[in-house]
Amino acid sequence: MLSYNLDILLFSERRFWKLDKILEVTGLKSHEFQRQLVELNQILQDKNQRPLEFTNNVLAIPEKLESFEEIRFNIEEYELTLSEEKRQFLIYLLCFSKRSVLAISDFQSLLNVSRNTVLSDIKKLRQQLDNENIRLEYSRKLGFYLRGASKELRKTTWRFLQELHEESDYYVLSKHLNLKNPLFIHQVGQQISRLIAELSVQVIHSRYLPMLIYLALLQSHLGEIDLFQEDVLEVEALLIGMSDGNFEKSGFDFLYRIGFEIMENVMKLAAVQFEDFTKTFAALRAHLVPAYFRLKYHFEIENVLLDKIKTDYSSLFELMDLALSPLHEACGEISEAERAYFVILFGGEIYKKKYTQSFRAIVLCVNGISSSLIMCKRLENMFPSMTFILSTAVSDLDKIPAFSYDIIFSTVPVMTDKKLYVMSAFPDSEEETRLHNRLAQDFNLPGFYKPNARAILRAIEPYVDIKNNATKKQLARIIDRKLNNKKTESEALGVMLSDLLTKEKIHFTDEKLDWRSAIELAAQPLLNQGEIEPSYISAIINRVEEFGPYIDLGMGIALPHARPEDGVKKLGMSFLRCEQPVYLQDDPKHEIKIFIVLAAIDNETHLRALSTLTQILSNKDELNKMLTVETVAELEQIFAEKEGE
Repeated sequence: MLSYNLDILLFSERRFWKLDKILEVTGLKSHEFQRQLVELNQILQDKNQRPLEFTNNVLAIPEKLESFEEIRFNIEEYELTLSEEKRQFLIYLLCFSKRSVLAISDFQSLLNVSRNTVLSDIKKLRQQLDNENIRLEYSRKLGFYLRGASKELRKTTWRFLQELHEESDYYVLSKHLNLKNPLFIHQVGQQISRLIAELSVQVIHSRYLPMLIYLALLQSHLGEIDLFQEDVLEVEALLIGMSDGNFEKSGFDFLYRIGFEIMENVMKLAAVQFEDFTKTFAALRAHLVPAYFRLKYHFEIENVLLDKIKTDYSSLFELMDLALSPLHEACGEISEAERAYFVILFGGEIYKKKYTQSFRAIVLCVNGISSSLIMCKRLENMFPSMTFILSTAVSDLDKIPAFSYDIIFSTVPVMTDKKLYVMSAFPDSEEETRLHNRLAQDFNLPGFYKPNARAILRAIEPYVDIKNNATKKQLARIIDRKLNNKKTESEALGVMLSDLLTKEKIHFTDEKLDWRSAIELAAQPLLNQGEIEPSYISAIINRVEEFGPYIDLGMGIALPHARPEDGVKKLGMSFLRCEQPVYLQDDPKHEIKIFIVLAAIDNETHLRALSTLTQILSNKDELNKMLTVETVAELEQIFAEKEGE
């Protein structure tokens, strides 16, 4: 669609504009103006209208441009087709604007549907609004109008706008808002630009249009009241919430504290250490500031990747609910969509060591998520040593933290500082070869030739003894799986809590223990099973002495752990419940009843087990059961019930 920047030229009484004046009043750079003019003229030609003339740096404006909103969105009004759900959203938004008295006939005209369809949509919309304590009323004098608390009306307006995914969905709203004053949305945009400059923020491109239309709707709703004077704090909160977070402003010290607490929680709950804490924290802070304002002022954004993130990062998604508790305390409930953005941010860092060469890639397709998934499968086969974080539509690029990936595969060029590879959605073998060779050269990947499993087996067969009645076919299958980094379903999902905390690793004591003795006793089953070395226990104690009670999860639970290189031989867990409380570092503020020692071999294999543990800790009833459990059978029952959900 065409932006609203040129509207000041197109709807002015002035017919001729010099380039320097154009750039002054529009705020555009010369190349931006030239690009928008080319786009506008192309649409005009397609609609058999005369293009605008620009010669000798002078723009000539025709006396009148007919049906300009159709030109802006490059749409024919009679072709407009909207889903039932979107029609209901638009009816609500049109009523919220209070731009004019609205009757059934107006909805028919604006939505391009019959009277019966409008009546059906209104009935269903009213049922939906009942849940929001909002009523859609009608009177001869006022037409259709909304009744409800201002806060709820605004929240629902923003939520419904988030459901309009295509630019063309905004055509109806733009046409309605600009009907009486063709510069109305442009003028709101000018106010936004002024505030953006004052705040020194950079609004993410894909979030600008919903924000602009929301503020235009709100200004229309308020009538003569100046939104940018009366509700400037809400407007500023929205601008910050839609920004990339890379700006400096005083008064955000409390968010630094929240950020550190979130980092500590992630490291505790996922039992991981970040290689570069400062870099990870900087990325978190850039995301946390806008996220806080979105949540605090109810400007949550939709996350079209939510279902995929919940599937691909299910364990981390569950852990994140508890990890974000400091943010929850500061601003209230955190939606799953917003939580998913934090999962992407931390997931990229946690899983970066998944392969020896930790290149992380995303896959973008102009045709949408389904096509990108197909592309991703092809690329996974081509580059088995590469981690593919996400696959999605090109339009979702702005929603993915740049910190979480190194490489982009896309069907179209995109603006990015990352390494970009443009490819076909369905590349042939020749294109695949070229692509592989480019990456092999750019990233020093292994050579293009990859022997098959049977060739490897033939090469090593003279030098090995095949034992345990294994067949060559079975060995070839194992080699092939290793070559292509394929995981069994259980490997892909991770190990369950009940698999790790078996009965021989669950113990109870009524001794009075100091914290060092408690850790040693809790870790003893792992030592007995040969899953850790004695140095691992010493490393845990030394880290508590050096860094403080980092193993305290709160609620009377401790998760003693150190780094894999400190003496882990095999993934394992052990459980110790103390009848008498233990005080970490002899501090009564860190009272522990249960020690769950973790011996992790990497950053991810144990996450499924910790996800189950986190769910138990998040449920008061289940937590109390675990804190008072007296037998192995009782504890196993708690695990079985949670894992069976």
